Amino acid sequence: MRWWLNPFHLRDGIRDVRRIIAGGGPRLVRLAGISVPEGLIIPTSAIRIEVEARDGTKVELDPRVPVPFPYAWSYRLARKLGVPLIADVDPERIGFDVRVPGS
Repeated sequence: MRWWLNPFHLRDGIRDVRRIIAGGGPRLVRLAGISVPEGLIIPTSAIRIEVEARDGTKVELDPRVPVPFPYAWSYRLARKLGVPLIADVDPERIGFDVRVPGS
């Protein structure tokens, strides 16, 4: 079963959003990492997002987003060939924080 057709993913996503809202809303949103593109015809990447609510609870979301076909395959080819700038970057280590205004 494809990941977007799985009803458990929808249920888990709704549960996580409710936990954020119950905690008073988001205070800090953090991009914790991006996975390498997976899939042959429709490549996707998992994005790990951590949301800290106003009461201090942390919720981790991991949606899968589609990646443009040419980008995914050129990334794979560049990693395979060892292109210096692309082969040295680890997408799992990419991350940044964004504070929500008014928190």
